[in-house]
Amino acid sequence: MALKLPDILVAMAKKLFLLIAALLLFSLPAHGEEGNLFPKIGIQSVRDKKKVPHCCLEALNGEKVQLADLKDKIIFLNFWASWCGPCKEEMPSIETLYQRYKEREIVFLTISVDYEGPEPVRKFIEKHRYRFPVLLDPKGKTLDLFEINKIPETLIIDRKGKMIGRVIGPRNWSSPEVYSLIDQMLNDKPRRVISLKD
Repeated sequence: MALKLPDILVAMAKKLFLLIAALLLFSLPAHGEEGNLFPKIGIQSVRDKKKVPHCCLEALNGEKVQLADLKDKIIFLNFWASWCGPCKEEMPSIETLYQRYKEREIVFLTISVDYEGPEPVRKFIEKHRYRFPVLLDPKGKTLDLFEINKIPETLIIDRKGKMIGRVIGPRNWSSPEVYSLIDQMLNDKPRRVISLKD
């Protein structure tokens, strides 16, 4: 039985519609994996998605911060030291990222592992006029707790308090891809604004 021209056009239109729908579906970011932005930024997905360990650190401003209490918030957690060249390399972009999102629903924390205590850290932060929150860990307790082998290292923690991404080495944290990732995570489930300032 021969198909008439209108029947052929309808069949082709249906196939085209299904093809376009499939392409759109596969181009959407995967929920929970933050789409294909992790690899573009150089973020390794954390497979076992461990919860944030319990530890309390003092901030440069004297405030005590209990990391496990920061559930229901997205957390950008960076480990660094004032003597670390690659750490210094990424600091300006961390400051730019912090300034862009500090009033949003994401907590920015950096943990200094300077073993000489708060003074070198304070001098470094003041010299460069960084405003992002700094926690102090002169004994390096958090390095083992968070399985940090090199610095700088950054962890991305979801609203459930689970580590979902790990970045080893410096990054440009003020790139369009990073902005897209954070925007996507923030739009995933709105919450109230939290900001820890020093």
